[in-house]
Amino acid sequence: MTLGLLGLGGILARAILGDELLMPGRTANEALPALFIELFPTWFAALIGIDILAAIMSTADGLVVSSSQILANDIYRRSIVPAFHSHLSDEEVDRRVLLISRWSTVGVLIMCMFMAWALQNKNIALLVWIGSGGMMAAFAGPLVMGAIWRGVTKAGAYAGMICGMTTFITLHSGILGNIVGPESTYPLSGVIRWLATESPNPFSCAAIGELVSVGVTWSVSKLTQPLPEQYVESMFGSDEPEKTNIKG
Repeated sequence: MTLGLLGLGGILARAILGDELLMPGRTANEALPALFIELFPTWFAALIGIDILAAIMSTADGLVVSSSQILANDIYRRSIVPAFHSHLSDEEVDRRVLLISRWSTVGVLIMCMFMAWALQNKNIALLVWIGSGGMMAAFAGPLVMGAIWRGVTKAGAYAGMICGMTTFITLHSGILGNIVGPESTYPLSGVIRWLATESPNPFSCAAIGELVSVGVTWSVSKLTQPLPEQYVESMFGSDEPEKTNIKG
């Protein structure tokens, strides 16, 4: 819905501003601010801009905190500590987690600052979808299949996640274009050339990655040891109908 509304805003900006944003030194990212300035009084356009920036900051700070907690809690506390630092006391682990969380927050902010500077002329909608599409390609198999099918296994979920993400990265990076040339005639060269043409489009790369993730999750789950039945029943419930006592 958000991308659709952005599309409508872009169409309106194109209709009102014409080719102004296509001139050298201008980008499509200026469409909405330029549209506000053109349509509204200066003070009202500034107020709308402040609202948009506040919404962006509200989302961004949550993402920064989540990123730092992934490093501090998910990676260090839950993975590294049990494997390598199990001798540490709970107080020492908490102290280190807090320290990692603080420094990783600074590191994430610095990294985001450099990325924003380097990608300021790129289309924002496509940049957003690169992140969203990558996650969707990775988690489509484990989440979709895991929600509707009882047969998903741990190995199948991991395989689907890795293959989906790898597919998205491979397609969107454009490296397939270096594998085949326009004159290549070996088998599947036509398919690879078609996939190479999709590299600039994160939407199609995400869709293909999702299909791969779902397919790999199903295939690997069929070939690997299923989860314990008791655990599956705790998630999905029992297949057996409940027995009722009827007194006659």
